[in-house]
Amino acid sequence: MTTITKKFCQTACLLAVMLLAGCKTELYSNLDEQDSNAMLAILLDNGIDAAKTGDKKAGTYFLHVADSSIPQAINLLKEHGYPREKAATIGELFKKDGLISSPLEERARFIFALSQSVQETLSQIDGVLIARVHVVLPENNPLGDQITPSSASVFIKYNPEYKLEDMKSDIKLIVEKSIEGLSYDKVSVVMVPAQLPARSSL
Repeated sequence: MTTITKKFCQTACLLAVMLLAGCKTELYSNLDEQDSNAMLAILLDNGIDAAKTGDKKAGTYFLHVADSSIPQAINLLKEHGYPREKAATIGELFKKDGLISSPLEERARFIFALSQSVQETLSQIDGVLIARVHVVLPENNPLGDQITPSSASVFIKYNPEYKLEDMKSDIKLIVEKSIEGLSYDKVSVVMVPAQLPARSSL
């Protein structure tokens, strides 16, 4: 296949997708590829006609559905925890005004990055809609007599169709093994089932 033929096929495919999306309403925008693919699969698997458009180079995607399917699509995606909430980056929270960061800033960056890393891991568990992790790493004096242990608190909001309460000990273990110096008994986990919208019988 020649280069011209390849470009023609790519252009034709792009036009076909745009025409397909043109008959629908934009449901969500500025999605990343992973979320857009997962959301599209959920909608299609549940019989909702949907289309995805976007710019692969820019990494920005859009999801489209028919006007009549919007309420059902939103409720269905909400049940699965989509669209995923985008956490603020450490750069947004701690903007560097100078070339050198203070020890306090560096410590805050480290704890933030640690919390975000564990949150991301927990978010990959099927049924988890929202995961929040708060890590406390005390600044102990190595020459002191008393050592304050590290601790972590975890909040999980989950789809009640998944029996995640049975995984509480596993979640505590994941957090414990992800943070150096943290013991199992210093990890507290609160799990709350989400109140999902009632599905239409139609």
